[in-house]
Amino acid sequence: MGRHVLLVGYEDQDNLGIRYLSSRLLQQGHHTRIVAFGHDPGPLLRVIQTERPDVVGFSLIFQYMVPQFATIIRGLRMAGVQAHITIGGHYASFEPAELLRYIPELDSVVRFEGEDTLLEIVEHLDHPSLWRQVPGIALLDQGKPVLNPPRQGRTHIDDFPEPDRRDIDYRQQDLPTASVLASRGCPWKCSFCSIITFYEANGTTGRRRRKPVKIVDEVEHLVRDRGAKLILFQDDDFLAGGTEAKAWAKAVADEVVRRGLEQEMRWKIACRSDEIRADLLTPLVGAGLCHVYMGVEGGDETSLAALNKHLKPDVHLRAGRILRDLDMSFDFGFMLLEPWSTLQTARNNMKFLRTFTEEGWAVAGFCRTLPYVGTPIEKRLREEGRLNGSSLEAEYRFLDPRVDLLWDFCLMAFEGRNFGKHATWNVLRGLLFDTHLDMPGHRRDPDRDEAARALVQSSNGVMLDVLESALDLIETGEAKTLQHHELVKLAKFARAEDQSIRRQLTAMERVTESACEMLFR
Repeated sequence: MGRHVLLVGYEDQDNLGIRYLSSRLLQQGHHTRIVAFGHDPGPLLRVIQTERPDVVGFSLIFQYMVPQFATIIRGLRMAGVQAHITIGGHYASFEPAELLRYIPELDSVVRFEGEDTLLEIVEHLDHPSLWRQVPGIALLDQGKPVLNPPRQGRTHIDDFPEPDRRDIDYRQQDLPTASVLASRGCPWKCSFCSIITFYEANGTTGRRRRKPVKIVDEVEHLVRDRGAKLILFQDDDFLAGGTEAKAWAKAVADEVVRRGLEQEMRWKIACRSDEIRADLLTPLVGAGLCHVYMGVEGGDETSLAALNKHLKPDVHLRAGRILRDLDMSFDFGFMLLEPWSTLQTARNNMKFLRTFTEEGWAVAGFCRTLPYVGTPIEKRLREEGRLNGSSLEAEYRFLDPRVDLLWDFCLMAFEGRNFGKHATWNVLRGLLFDTHLDMPGHRRDPDRDEAARALVQSSNGVMLDVLESALDLIETGEAKTLQHHELVKLAKFARAEDQSIRRQLTAMERVTESACEMLFR
């Protein structure tokens, strides 16, 4: 008789992490249910009281959300929930001891890839002396954290069953959108990213690719049996791995075409700028590739070096030109500021954004680098004595106080445009994708396409003009505090212009909920 397991996580692009956990448990005869994480423990508690699961597993994505998870878990325990409660994810894997101290109500922490580890916990639940010895977990023993030896990750990820998608009705979505994972891992060593350290600790360095036929089997099922029209490949870098990886990507595209799926769906990938080549992308476009996300991250050489990107700004610009020539939509990640930024590197990044997004081909947006646990940047900042607070609340200041002032201005002026799930930046990205998408049931309208780019260009221009004006005031020393009247005036202007852009968006918007929610949040 199988155990009952409740898996709780954010509804984020199908959340393949918990869906792989669920399918692994189902494969071994256990019973699972997936529930969306919410800030109120009430709905989750009612499900638990009705179904009485043996295990409740939480998927923690970002370390800054630990207090929210702690509130929910503490609420469950106070309500009398006796189930084994466990948690996994990147932060949980890197800082299990601190997490157990913060949430002592946890029974265990699953570290790194969890399909086999969670299964072993579930199957040994009746024997505490056994589950407490499971490799790859952490737990409290008489109030002290204990880290068991790590578990070796699987080399052949096709051994895992496809993600459990029983609770998803794609046909009810405006633009039926499903996520697929064709590989795990990344060979690059960007200093702001914990992906490589996550998999190194799992004993699986580099990138593990699935067989093209298996990938397209999953895609075909999603398209022809489940009604999906858009496939989001969630690989950290779909083209990473040299010549073999490029041949693999082409093999996936060839298999899509062999089955005629390119007539019924479109797909999206993420990759690096230096992997963008016309000869490589052309067959992928022929197989339905319609959108590329690039990890650009910076347009200043010094900042790119600090981020360990091993790229020059010209490589990004060349990639953008190739995508334009292929008439593809694209967007990108960008950090205006990293921990060692200066006013000059910030100015160079602004200049780069103007060129890279010219004519409204992409939305200019940005963030600053966050010191996520497990990243080389977090380690370096700790060694420099610049991180304040625990890893849960880690914060840093820039080396030049004027850069701090610039960032504070960004938060004041562009709060509604650049930051948050419903920010104008996200809505504009969704609009560009939607106007560019060309497939059965969703044909491009050239006039609407042109209007969308004009709106994006206008929004980009206002943001960069305001940002450069603020930088001038700060650099000359005219503005020394955020309350300086000219900075306040600029911020008010930026917000007013953003509201104007939002009104124009409302007037022309036909962005499907699925496209905007699934791709751009």
